[in-house]
Order: sequence, then C-alpha cells, then structure tokens
Amino acid sequence: MLARRVRSLVVSSMVALLTGCSVSVSSWSLSKSVRSSSRSSDSSSSSSPGAAERAYRDDVSDYTQAYVKSSGGGDLGNFRADLARLAEEHGITNWEENPSTYTAIGEGLAKAGVSSAALMAYKQNLSGGDASKAQLIQQGYDSGR
Repeated sequence: MLARRVRSLVVSSMVALLTGCSVSVSSWSLSKSVRSSSRSSDSSSSSSPGAAERAYRDDVSDYTQAYVKSSGGGDLGNFRADLARLAEEHGITNWEENPSTYTAIGEGLAKAGVSSAALMAYKQNLSGGDASKAQLIQQGYDSGR
C-alpha cells in the first residue's frame, strides 16, 4: 500500500512535468504521506522483535526514494529536516548517528535508480565525510538493487 501511494505521487509528478504543468509537492507532504501510510501497517507488525526498527528503515527508504524522484535530489537541508521529523515520530532522537538511517537511505537511493555518480554525491554530502556512514549508504544501495 505504501509503495503504491509513493508510486502514485511520483507518477503524478512525472506526468505533470512531461505535460508542462507545474507540480508543487513539498518534501514534508511526501514525508507525511509516507509516515501515515506506514503507521497503518505498523500496528500489525509491532509485536515482532525489531519491528519498530524495520518500520523506521522502511519509512526512511521510502521517503528517500520519493524525495529523489520528486525533487531530483534538490535541497538536502530540507531532506535532513524531514528525516529528523521522521525519526522523531519513530522515537529516534539522534538519527544522524543511527546506522539504520544510512542503510535505509542507500536502499531508497537504489529504489530511486540513482546513477553511480549521483550515489557518490549523496554519500559524500550525507555522510559528512564519515567513511562508516558512507559505507552504510553503499551497503544499503547494494542490497536494494
């Protein structure tokens, strides 16, 4: 259901762009859509171990894919702010030090079909020069392909 909703947003944006219409989809509205959809599926899996962590990773991955597809990877400041809000909703206070965040970003980049050059740029910009974070993004990307 979540993938269908994100895919619908992306397809609608692409159709509008191809037909010359203007599309205004903020990253925050995409993030809210991803979160509200995932919350409805979380209740069925919340009793299993690791379900909360998996739900967070899924949300970050889906949000990353939607963000890249809708904005072309534009303003990373907005992306980071939305990740912070998303993490907060999952009870994660320090998303920047959570390894799952970076693995999920890599998975989302793979689902978005980013090129190798774009992947390198995302790794550099989102890892802040931290080799272990860049490696987690790469691992997520590799597992998501």
